[in-house]
Amino acid sequence: MAIVAALATGVAWAARPDPAPEITFDASVPDDLRALAVETWGDFLAVHPARRHCIDPVVLSAAWELDARGEYRPERATVVVRVPGTAPNLRDQMIHEFAHHLEFVCPDQADLRTAFRAAQGFPSSAPWFEGDSWETTPSEHYAEATVEVVLGRRAHHGNIRISDRASEIVRRWAAGS
Repeated sequence: MAIVAALATGVAWAARPDPAPEITFDASVPDDLRALAVETWGDFLAVHPARRHCIDPVVLSAAWELDARGEYRPERATVVVRVPGTAPNLRDQMIHEFAHHLEFVCPDQADLRTAFRAAQGFPSSAPWFEGDSWETTPSEHYAEATVEVVLGRRAHHGNIRISDRASEIVRRWAAGS
């Protein structure tokens, strides 16, 4: 009987899903932003079920002064968002920066780049992380497409228009197909 119980426990343990990659916070992040970030991180992970295995933990930091609305610092796996901000704008920015985090920590992300470039009208030789401006950088288009896939809309559009095909490429890749 003890062997059956031990086997059942082992099977149940093996069947448990991997724990979700964590989001942590530095001291700059107020409680209301923490709550919004936890919800937003959960939404981001929910859209990427096939990629959880390669998503590393991320740290969120808040900045009262920042040249952009947000930035990703890959050397510390840190997303920085400018505060204060409205909840919709902060959610958009966090997801945008979480997408950049995924680019750096998940080698699988490179698999979607060729099709994504084509769907957005970039030449296949266009460097992923480089462009003449934010609006002409494929990586920024990918981050904006990820916002659309996770939230269904973007609060801030800039001059980037995401094609339906590009959104579908991101959606399918995130889901594992």
